[in-house]
Amino acid sequence: MSGGLNRALAICRKEWRVALDTPLGYVVAIAFFLASGFFFANNLFLIGQADMREYFSVMPLLLMFFIPAMSMRSIADEQRSGTFELMVTMPVRTTDIVVGKFLALMLQISVLMMMTLFYPFILSLLGNIDAGQVAAAYLAILLLAACYISICLYASSLTDHAIIAYVVGFGILLGLFLVMQTLPTFSPAVQNLLTYLMPLSHYQSMLRGVIALGDLCSLLAVTVLFLSLAWFQLERRRWR
Repeated sequence: MSGGLNRALAICRKEWRVALDTPLGYVVAIAFFLASGFFFANNLFLIGQADMREYFSVMPLLLMFFIPAMSMRSIADEQRSGTFELMVTMPVRTTDIVVGKFLALMLQISVLMMMTLFYPFILSLLGNIDAGQVAAAYLAILLLAACYISICLYASSLTDHAIIAYVVGFGILLGLFLVMQTLPTFSPAVQNLLTYLMPLSHYQSMLRGVIALGDLCSLLAVTVLFLSLAWFQLERRRWR
């Protein structure tokens, strides 16, 4: 057990160094801060609302664009360059590869979100904010990001080309978003089913400041599902 964790952490460290050594990571980080800063400033100065509700409501859209860009090379480049075949000849399990890359991407997102804590700090200087609601919203963002990362890792495992991985990952996330937008057009029974299955519905529920066990379990279940699909896809390639 500890050996597998150590191998996953070693892969995580390698991915983190790659992210720091390549321009793409910095470009994505700068673009993320510009976009998130725009929505925060728009809500604060143009609309005149000293809260973060609008900021948190657009965060799924930002993640939908940026997480596929961050994860598109994660597995696709390994397969294109042949390093995946080299890795599987070593004492590294497919689980270690998937978990290591997932942890590296979660670490990148966590660092980005930690830097945005500057926004609620500004609001706290202007007036009282609900710290519990903000904390629940940040937890919801990380859980939604975990779902998105697992989906995009699965997309990256399907192809040898990073651009195709981006398109597939973004397409799945866009499809989930569009389903949520068209939810009122379905029958009540279908609405209830989709509300239970869609990660965005649980994210929106957590934005109210209430952390329900059902929301946590549903978001984690989607994450595990797509990580398992990525593992299955890599196992197929490993034994092909």
